[in-house]
Amino acid sequence: MATSMTTKNQARDRARRRTPRRAVLAGLALALSAVLGAGMTSCSTAPKAPPGIYDARNEAARLIQLGAKALREASARSAAGFYAEAYRIYTAVDDAEGRVRALDGLGRLAVPDAAETKELLWERAGRIAAESGNVQIIAVASLLSAELMLQQVAPQDGAEGAPKEGAQEALRLADAAAVAFAKRTADKARALRIAASAAKALGDYPGALRRLEEAAGIDKKARAFIEYASDRYIAASVHSKSGDYASAEAALRDALDSDRRAEHAAGIGGDYLALAIVAEKAGMKEEALVFYMRAAETYSAARMETEAAKADTRREALLTR
Repeated sequence: MATSMTTKNQARDRARRRTPRRAVLAGLALALSAVLGAGMTSCSTAPKAPPGIYDARNEAARLIQLGAKALREASARSAAGFYAEAYRIYTAVDDAEGRVRALDGLGRLAVPDAAETKELLWERAGRIAAESGNVQIIAVASLLSAELMLQQVAPQDGAEGAPKEGAQEALRLADAAAVAFAKRTADKARALRIAASAAKALGDYPGALRRLEEAAGIDKKARAFIEYASDRYIAASVHSKSGDYASAEAALRDALDSDRRAEHAAGIGGDYLALAIVAEKAGMKEEALVFYMRAAETYSAARMETEAAKADTRREALLTR
């Protein structure tokens, strides 16, 4: 009996890890939204940081940057080490925003069967932010909740209205964060990208493009090449959804140019792959074949063999048609 009960408990624990804990997520999003809304009406700017020693925090910030670079280069093991050490340092000096940003990175590395999934890590980030009471930190965490809303709410998960409700909640959180980040432009651009993705999911293509145009303006001015490429890449997906393949191609060529300037191999490969898919949709078979080949070559050179194989598979499938 004891063995049977243990087995049942283990199965229940595994199911709990795999099943999106939507009630917890919704509650957390509601709490973040409430504090964020109150903060936006009572305080338009973040308080100035008092004088202090920042040696440890500066080192942790450097590790966050290294983690982001490793993540872009598909070096998951290195990225995990950088983010984990950054989280340890930020925890030691009681820096809530640093902890949230480190958990953001760790969540992007988590896999479904890991001890802590992306959802669990980002829920922890939300609780840390809420406990801090700082509007800016809460806004950062609210973007993680918005991303989870977009990623985890799928049609097969439940009621027909669930996907739309999840996208609407994500849009509301991201738009609120964009307002809270009025003076933190890099964070504002990120919020606008997430809001645009939510608007796209809701079928509001003009709204998505409007937000992406604002984000692109911010990132271009800041010479944030990778972020600008993301803005244009998402815009291309919106144009493609609406059947405007010429605009999609133009946006992707912008993204490709920006990723080249950043020497962002994963982005370059993704841009070529998207160009191939758009060309294929537009009936331009020869152009699509060339783009698929360039995508495979780029991914292979970047040692991203899984992505290279996918590009090759799509190219081979097109050759047979």
